[in-house]
Amino acid sequence: MLVSLLFLLIATIFLELGNGLLGVLVPIQGERAGFSVVTIGTLGTLYYSGFVVGCMFLPRIIRRFGHIRSFAAFAALGSSAALIHALAIAPLPWLALRAVVGLCLAGLLIVIESWLNNQATPQSRGHVFGLYMAATWFGIVGGQLLFSVPSSETFQLFAVVAIAISLSLVPVTLTTGAVPTIPQVTSVNLVGLYRLAPVGLVGCLAVGLANGAFWTFAPLFARAWSGTSLGVSLFMSAAVIGGALSQWPIGRFSDRVDRRWVIAAVCLASAAVAVSLLLDFVGSNWIFLGLTALFGALALSLYPLCVAHVNDRADPEASVEVSSRLLLVFGFGAIVGPFLASFLIAELGIASLLGFIASIHVALALYTFGRIKAAKPVPEPERTVFTPSPPLAHGTQAVVELQHSAEDDDDVAHPEQHTPGDQR
Repeated sequence: MLVSLLFLLIATIFLELGNGLLGVLVPIQGERAGFSVVTIGTLGTLYYSGFVVGCMFLPRIIRRFGHIRSFAAFAALGSSAALIHALAIAPLPWLALRAVVGLCLAGLLIVIESWLNNQATPQSRGHVFGLYMAATWFGIVGGQLLFSVPSSETFQLFAVVAIAISLSLVPVTLTTGAVPTIPQVTSVNLVGLYRLAPVGLVGCLAVGLANGAFWTFAPLFARAWSGTSLGVSLFMSAAVIGGALSQWPIGRFSDRVDRRWVIAAVCLASAAVAVSLLLDFVGSNWIFLGLTALFGALALSLYPLCVAHVNDRADPEASVEVSSRLLLVFGFGAIVGPFLASFLIAELGIASLLGFIASIHVALALYTFGRIKAAKPVPEPERTVFTPSPPLAHGTQAVVELQHSAEDDDDVAHPEQHTPGDQR
């Protein structure tokens, strides 16, 4: 079991190395190639579209053809798509390639997460999930730092992405153990989910809008700030490290109070830090990177806070269904966010990215304050335990929540069946 777990974690690191590097490489190289801001925003939109579609439909492919065969197919297609970026530098091919990469990443991560869940026992599940999260964040940061490695040709960096994705095949094909179970895809009942926890649903949508725009345009913002590849890598890494380190303390604090107050406070603090970044745009490098880490610590903790708030009010046995629905809502926001932000950036410049994100966070905070006045909080004994999560498109759903089998999901109670008095 330990050897199989190690192999799967190594595969995760390779995948996130490639995905992390590609996420920085695409907008930077697109800008250098003369792509318009709207085109670059659409690249982000199609990537998240492919990822969400993959989460919805690829489990059926995996169930039909098996985990290793499916993983091999997704890895081959994904690595090839990454490499073709360097061979066909034009908007239309890149738009199609970004959707393909997002689709393949979803399938690859579904295989790894379901296999990790199968390897874990009820007693070790929390530790396995923690190691998976650590491998994910480590891979993302490593991939972003790779962008600063000097290279004489653009092709070399895209080749590194393809190599990293291809190398993830090696540990997965050597993984042993019982064939894991893939949960059934659930339908999305937005009305029932909104009645269950309005702040959670609206929050996931709003955070998707903001974070989707951030991951798409942050490399361009960092390049405008630093003008160097190293500056881009440090900026992106600072945000990711901040998000990785903050989720546990913020989440544990939210377990003890009305989680809606924490969501509102984090939104306002994130907006304030975004404004501070704009004010210090040409100031001290270390202060700027410190503010970036603080921004990542706040902005990247909002989605798991919203998920935890919904789970506070949902039937505990419906956690898989609830998480999959929230993932799709968050994904829809991430699809729309880069496209909307691109028009604002085209008119006002790349610095307006932080203004776009700050305005969304302030709007979510105001909505949350309104819901706090309208409904009572969940009593502390009834609250669930906060669970950290990786950024969208770096994970499908928390592996700790994949404990229901496909057959069990047919009997899961629907959250919209709660009484109206328990909702809000």
